[in-house]
Amino acid sequence: MTDEKILITKAQEGDREALDTLVSSYWQPIYRFIYSKLGNEDDAKEITQDTFMKAFRSLPQYKIQDVSFKSYLGRIAINSVTDFWRKKGRTPQSVNITEYQESILDKRENPEEHTLRLEGQEQIANLVESLPEEQRETVKLRVILGLSIRDVAMQMNKTESAIKMLQQRALKNLRKMCLDVGILR
Repeated sequence: MTDEKILITKAQEGDREALDTLVSSYWQPIYRFIYSKLGNEDDAKEITQDTFMKAFRSLPQYKIQDVSFKSYLGRIAINSVTDFWRKKGRTPQSVNITEYQESILDKRENPEEHTLRLEGQEQIANLVESLPEEQRETVKLRVILGLSIRDVAMQMNKTESAIKMLQQRALKNLRKMCLDVGILR
C-alpha cells in the first residue's frame, strides 16, 4: 500500500494528522489550478477551501482505487469552478489596485520588470487558452495541476500514449505561438 493510500485510510478513520498531511500535500497544486481558472486570488482561496471541505465530507465514502487522490481533488475542483461560474455568471472581476502595488513593493524587481513579467504570463495564459480543447486541457492538468500522465489519461478517458502525444503537440504549438508573438526568440 502506498503512503497516499495509508494516509487516506488513516484520514477515513479520523486521524487529524493524516488529514493535515493530505491538505499540505495537495493545497498548492489545487489552488494553482483553481486560480488559473478564476484569475482572482480571493475566489480561488474560497473555492480551494470548498474543494477540500467537499472532499473530506465525502471521505468516508471514498474508495481507494488506481486513481490518485490528487485526481479526485482535481475533479472536485473542476466541478466547483464550474458551479462558481454557473452561479456567478461570466462577469468581469473588479481589480483592487492595492494588491498589485503591494506585490510590486514586496519584490526586488523594479515596477517595469514586474509589469513585463505579468504581461508575459498573461500572454502565455492567453496562448494556452487558444490551443485546441484537448491540448489545452492536457496542459492544464499536466502542467498547472501537476497530474501524472496516467491520471490525466484516466480523467480525459484516453490512453497514456494519447496524452503524451497531446502534450507534445500542445507544447510544440505553444512554442511556435510564443515565437510568433515574440515571447521567445
